[in-house]
Amino acid sequence: MKKKKIKPRFIFLIASLLILSAGFLSYALITGGNYQIGVVYGIDYIDKDIEFTEQPKAVSSDENIVKVKSIYTVTDYSGVQIICVETQSVNQGKCSVDIGYRLQTNTQTVNLKYDLEVLPTGFIYDLTTDSFSAMKIGIHVEMLFFILITVVLVMSFIEKFKNADFSYSMAVLGGVILFNALSILTTLSEPWFWQVHGSIISVPLLLSHVLNSGFRFISITTIPVILLAAALCVSNIILFKKEGFKPHNALGFFIGITILAGFIVVELSGNYENIHSEFAFAAQTIFNYSSVFLLCYFECMLISTAFCALAATKYKVPSNIDYIIILGCSLMGDGTPTPHLMGRIQRAYDFETGQYGSTGKHAKYVPSGGQGSDEVVSEAESMRRKLVELGIDEGMIIKEDKSVNTFQNMLFSKRAIEKDCGNIDGVNIAFSTTNYHVFRGYTLAKKVGMKVKGLSAKTKLYFFPNAFIREFIGLIWEQKLRHLLFALFIVASLTTLYLFIFY
Repeated sequence: MKKKKIKPRFIFLIASLLILSAGFLSYALITGGNYQIGVVYGIDYIDKDIEFTEQPKAVSSDENIVKVKSIYTVTDYSGVQIICVETQSVNQGKCSVDIGYRLQTNTQTVNLKYDLEVLPTGFIYDLTTDSFSAMKIGIHVEMLFFILITVVLVMSFIEKFKNADFSYSMAVLGGVILFNALSILTTLSEPWFWQVHGSIISVPLLLSHVLNSGFRFISITTIPVILLAAALCVSNIILFKKEGFKPHNALGFFIGITILAGFIVVELSGNYENIHSEFAFAAQTIFNYSSVFLLCYFECMLISTAFCALAATKYKVPSNIDYIIILGCSLMGDGTPTPHLMGRIQRAYDFETGQYGSTGKHAKYVPSGGQGSDEVVSEAESMRRKLVELGIDEGMIIKEDKSVNTFQNMLFSKRAIEKDCGNIDGVNIAFSTTNYHVFRGYTLAKKVGMKVKGLSAKTKLYFFPNAFIREFIGLIWEQKLRHLLFALFIVASLTTLYLFIFY
């Protein structure tokens, strides 16, 4: 078995992350002996004229471990007013720094205690806030980390498109890219990111930033997604008028209602009016975060799958195809192809004719589809007859008439091609289907171990949204175990993060 080589971009990513981590660690060790405690006491645009009636003081419980160098106040670029206490390590050990101050608005002195530990390297760690000196650049390192990962994921996505590797993994990849990209953009556009004072950044603050990324994503996508849900409902109304009411013609309503229900659950789970115990508060908060991230996951999968489906229809199939599988669908009452099926046959015929005209190479047709209980002939036979009518020689047609779904279309067609050519790895295979069905065709071909290229036949515009939703639901259902495990992973991760930050 041939060993897979690690692609250069992944080597670059690993190397970059190691360099980034080493740089951060080195910076932490170099600056770790000097630590700045930050105490927020006001906000400039709210408490503009606030003054101290008792000036801030800071005292170390043991000057032989940590000594206080200076204390002063500063207002950062975002308007946050901070008392800064500069400390320096002396010897290894534990001690505390007590900070006291009184404002005009307070009748009592505010006393705060910060427990510090000096490690053998002279590094000061704040046990009270879980912070250290290098955390002042922590948010920037976090962003660089996510930017690097996202860039490499984008490169992988582009490679998949170039290689026509349209698959479930491509949709997941696109969803992760979408989530990361919007999270990065919202963070970089926040004044807080550029203006916050380094002394108030801590490990829990950074983790909270990650935890809140779902809310930032929802805040950006709410209006576009609600408009999408409304558009799907409108498209279904048009479909009812054109095709009549059928349950499978109402899938746009189903997805639209699911999206709106998701927003309602998020909104309701953020209501804490009737919460009276710490456990109930924690449970509802975790539920709120989980519902937000699960809605994000659903949105990302829907948007990414739609993008991948569109990209699959736009892929230009090279003119080197040996076999063209034509995926079957329902027939007319007299056994002739429906307009949908005729579109697939015509697309295959037009491509093969064009290929022969430009390269002199013929491709064999593999009409694939069994006979339904309400059909007078098999779908494969109906397609074969039409191909013969179009002038295709019988010897260039390999009929597959046992399949009853798309998975079997691909599996049985693969076996028919193998029987004809002997080694499927040495031939180029395409399949022809309607545009909304191309992406799923790719995923099922991959499932049976067959490399293919998709030929997209057009359908009526009003029919496309509902048909795509049907394919999307089919894809979700096929991978239901993966989605369930990922949902459980999201809930477990959020629970762990929440408990770590607040407990």
